[in-house]
Amino acid sequence: MPALCIGLIAYLLVSSPNLGLERAETVLILGAGLVPVLSVWAGAEVFIDRPAFRPWHGVVAALVVVSTWLAPFLPVAATVRGALVILLYAGLLGIAVSTAPGDLVETRRRFRRWFVALMALMGLGISGIELLRLDSNLPPWMYPLHAAGFLVLTLLFLLWAVRVAPGVWPPQQAVKAKTAMPLSGADAAVLHRVETAMGDGIWRTEGLTIAQLAAATAAPEHRVRTAINKGLGYRNFAQYINKFRIEAACEVLSDPTCADTPVLTIAYDVGFASIGPFNRAFRQIHDQSPTAYRNACVSPAASRPVA
Repeated sequence: MPALCIGLIAYLLVSSPNLGLERAETVLILGAGLVPVLSVWAGAEVFIDRPAFRPWHGVVAALVVVSTWLAPFLPVAATVRGALVILLYAGLLGIAVSTAPGDLVETRRRFRRWFVALMALMGLGISGIELLRLDSNLPPWMYPLHAAGFLVLTLLFLLWAVRVAPGVWPPQQAVKAKTAMPLSGADAAVLHRVETAMGDGIWRTEGLTIAQLAAATAAPEHRVRTAINKGLGYRNFAQYINKFRIEAACEVLSDPTCADTPVLTIAYDVGFASIGPFNRAFRQIHDQSPTAYRNACVSPAASRPVA
């Protein structure tokens, strides 16, 4: 987050004319070029408790910075940068939308509905203007308006994330650690029905959603979210469901009589639609693959019958 603030400062300075910053222009341009990358990074940190960054993310970030630096000398670089930035902001909007259904943190759910959409649309608008070269003859009053818009968005975000809703950030220790909070009588009753449904095996339903769980427990969806989040300390619905699924998978994986059962079959049996999400969920809980877990539990010596 501090890196995003520094990048925004550089971006505002570069966007403001007649400040006499020509000597620092190269450094400021490089800092400003990182703003789209840092914005998406900040969005991922807010809306995904344990974001996984891939090597190609770094490649895209490097291309954005390099094309920003080359844009004044190579016109095609500006086009490349504009296209990449639009994709980045579209990705930020996609993160906000795709992670919304399973989000159990109510303050974060309310926040995503307006702020990230506004920030992404503003970024898309600015990138579109830059890509179409409409920023070459902007009237002078546009520059302070542009700067004020970014400043207001940044201040609102910092106020919300640091003071208004500190619980939106996951704890520094492992996300596996859950922190429960006291529940009202109504929410406690809903939690009891949720736990009963989970004990009956509703978690085996492929693609189970909060809406389906709410319907099965005859409870409003927002109360189901509150019950799981505050009563059990989970921040994400998939994290809660996967706890039951991975526990069931571990029973099969550690059973010597099931040593020949394919891992894919086990994944299907416990409610996963494919092997990829199963492997990722398993690694998040056990820090190893299902196959490695099975090999550790069902060694040849352990599976050999006693004479």
